[in-house]
Amino acid sequence: MKSGTGIADTRTVRDYIHTVARTVHADSIDWWDSDGIEAVLVLPLRLHYLPGRNAVLAWNRTFGWSLGVEGLGRRSVIVIDGLGIGRMPSPAVCAERAVELIDDYCRSTPVSPGVPSTGPGTTAADRCPRIGRDTAGSGRRDRVVRRP
Repeated sequence: MKSGTGIADTRTVRDYIHTVARTVHADSIDWWDSDGIEAVLVLPLRLHYLPGRNAVLAWNRTFGWSLGVEGLGRRSVIVIDGLGIGRMPSPAVCAERAVELIDDYCRSTPVSPGVPSTGPGTTAADRCPRIGRDTAGSGRRDRVVRRP
């Protein structure tokens, strides 16, 4: 049965989120009890100039997926950009679009000393780690985050 938003029931949504988490090799799934964000996939990578904060994919029934980073503490997310691929795209499409946005972000931020440059001959993999490389979601866990 579908809800008023045209999205499948809760069990189907949970199965979908778990499938996307496996596809992007998420470290964890945070289930939020809030009006805005319903699930946050914590990715096994960090973005330039945001030390100590993992990249995340946040999902809600109205807008779909967004790329962001963990905010201060585990109960907030800073959204960088929406993936722009609909509310429930296939997990493979979601993962590919996330990689594209991460690559775009890495290309658009200045490089710190000790970080490979983006000069000729530099690949996207040099600029920004791919989702799931090395850590591949080992120890994935589900958490319920209760927002005030």
